[in-house]
Amino acid sequence: MSDTGISDDRNTQAAPLSAIPPRILVVEDDALVALGIRLTLLELGYEVVGIAASEAEAIAVAQAERPDLALMDIRLRGPVDGVDTARRLRADYGIRSVYLSAYADEQTMARVAQTYPLGFVQKPYAASQLRSALDLACRRLHQNTETSG
Repeated sequence: MSDTGISDDRNTQAAPLSAIPPRILVVEDDALVALGIRLTLLELGYEVVGIAASEAEAIAVAQAERPDLALMDIRLRGPVDGVDTARRLRADYGIRSVYLSAYADEQTMARVAQTYPLGFVQKPYAASQLRSALDLACRRLHQNTETSG
């Protein structure tokens, strides 16, 4: 297990579901963890459009880059947490989230569920777990665009 909370099982590389990898915004308050997530995503074949540590940073990246989805930690810098940030990204920009968090208590999960997430991965996690969650998220996004288009 690395300092980033990601188990080093990256030998199970796989390309994303579609030929065009989803554009992902990483929202994580710990810079070292965020860089580890970015590296893992790149090794798995995903595109990282930005890293944000707070709601304000996440909104700025969302406006500039229009990511396909966000990987969202629950604890962020500043007064607004990841659940409320995910809610705002979805309401204002149509960006859905996959949560990455050590917090999985009943109250937190009830709040998370209200944001209609694409997935939840509990920290610490293995790269293969992240890949599986993102594969499922990509399938859900793809199904949504097919049924709405």
